[in-house]
Amino acid sequence: MNRIRSSVKALIIHDHHVLTIKKGNEDEAKYVIPGGGQDFNETLSNAVLRECLEELGVKVEVGPLLWVREFISKNHVENQKEVNRIHIVEHIFEASLEKVPIQFQPLAPDSTQLEIQWLPIDRLSEYNYYPRGIIPLIQEKSQSKYKGPTYIGDIN
Repeated sequence: MNRIRSSVKALIIHDHHVLTIKKGNEDEAKYVIPGGGQDFNETLSNAVLRECLEELGVKVEVGPLLWVREFISKNHVENQKEVNRIHIVEHIFEASLEKVPIQFQPLAPDSTQLEIQWLPIDRLSEYNYYPRGIIPLIQEKSQSKYKGPTYIGDIN
């Protein structure tokens, strides 16, 4: 394992839809919730605020920590060189938009970011949503069955 990265994500739910970012290319795209790496000496909540401004172009209100997820690449990616192995500790927060915009205007989108889309929560499994392992958690959260901050392990 060469490096460990702390990351944040924002789960934004509105009208039974989750706000996602479509990433990749048109041939092979996946949907993820907004977020990214935490900078050195940056609080987790400030990282959520910054990432949402960069990727969505909107201010959010950061709510409570929902889940802590890990991604250990050697457990999920075959034929990976030792130097490219990563370990991400991802902190997923509930967040809400101060105002739902008519159109999102990202300030500094990732180079692989294609578009911003609201996906229906009850149909998330029909999309190439990543990580698939949190789809049931998002559905439980939307039905007010949330149990409190939970460590959900190394899932892909």
